[in-house]
Amino acid sequence: MVDVVTLDETRLPEAIAVMEQGIADIPLYRWLLGEYVEEKDKREWLAELFLKPLLRVGYALGGERDGRLVCVLTWQPHDVSVSPDGRPPLTPEDVELAVRSPGLRERLLELWTAPPLPTPIDDAVNCLFITATPEARGVRTMIEMMRTVEDFCREHHRPVYLWTGSPRLRDWFLTGWHGSQFATREWNGMTMYGLVSERPLTARAGQRV
Repeated sequence: MVDVVTLDETRLPEAIAVMEQGIADIPLYRWLLGEYVEEKDKREWLAELFLKPLLRVGYALGGERDGRLVCVLTWQPHDVSVSPDGRPPLTPEDVELAVRSPGLRERLLELWTAPPLPTPIDDAVNCLFITATPEARGVRTMIEMMRTVEDFCREHHRPVYLWTGSPRLRDWFLTGWHGSQFATREWNGMTMYGLVSERPLTARAGQRV
């Protein structure tokens, strides 16, 4: 069991430490880091890049076990801005490491300038990233982490969507969350699967623990 809490900017170092452990398992991020994927500082940089804007607005969840952070989930409703106060979500300093890293620099530019992956429904909640430390991984942990998102979707009557290059995550979402596949995209030799839940996001009866 994990205790799910909303993370803020004071938890950034802990969240990075968890998130970097799962980055190499995600095909898109493995492609992005390329020859640097085994370098911990590069994985930590990428984790910070993704976490900072969502921590600021309260859409990063943490799972704690015995007072230690072991899981991280980031998500974003369609109507939540990551710049509510006008501050840019990222600064030039945030991408300095990539600028100094040949190959990574070009791939990051390609990722950010490519046409965005489609959204299946205008008001769908985007489930961006979920991972856990090796000892905390498992279906039960993932279900517990998703409950906050599920509660939000039930209250606001919204579905969830996600894009993944992992067939295992695709199959888990399709079977456990009344999901369907709405699109696929080929990206640098990998297949990306676009998945969407029913409205609202609700786990199948057998999925609850």
